[in-house]
Amino acid sequence: MMVELESIQLSRSVVKTILVEGIRGKSLGRILMNNILSEFELSGNILDLGSGSDSASYNRFLKYKEPCNVTYSDMYREGENLVRIDMEKPFQIEHNIFDYVMCFNALEHVYNFRNVIEQSYRVLRRGGVFIGSTPFIHRFHPDPFDYFRYSHQALLRMFEEENFICERIFYIGFGPFTLAGTQWTSLMRKAFRRIFVFFDLFNILLDWIFSRISKEYPKTYALGYVFVFKKSL
Repeated sequence: MMVELESIQLSRSVVKTILVEGIRGKSLGRILMNNILSEFELSGNILDLGSGSDSASYNRFLKYKEPCNVTYSDMYREGENLVRIDMEKPFQIEHNIFDYVMCFNALEHVYNFRNVIEQSYRVLRRGGVFIGSTPFIHRFHPDPFDYFRYSHQALLRMFEEENFICERIFYIGFGPFTLAGTQWTSLMRKAFRRIFVFFDLFNILLDWIFSRISKEYPKTYALGYVFVFKKSL
């Protein structure tokens, strides 16, 4: 099945978010991912894979609607609303109990990625939704390992082979100038990244100009993807 890739539409609000979050020291890829996630409203029982806690910046953007109960996961710790999950192995969780499974920027660190998809399908209720993100053109960043980079085509096949239905896939980025800029800023310490937010905006402007030539132009240089798959009824 082919899917139409969605993108971030450049607007004043997006530019404002880039400025505000960039000054906070967030990377452009993270900022754009969070901006996409701001569209989503979640409720019910939610499993957040690989999060460890509610401290991740995407929690400031996702819209949580009551009733809502988020269970976080960590490989080493467990506690209140925190379960111990080794994503390389079967989850010690009952079948069909979650409305959403989230997995942001973690799948590339798991060698047995099929286990994550299979187990997520198992613990989701019928009609439940998997929301995730993963980098594509990105530096090596072990935590503690860094195994894979997935294209949108790979993600689509991986999830559909486990009977998920694709709802949406977004590409993160605007083109090669933005991509090149993020590689340079990734070398900077967080404190210095704040200065380079204007450099990011300049690169985005260049990509916006060149994207007038072809709609395919920005898709070829994705920093990563945000994807939504649904468990079949």
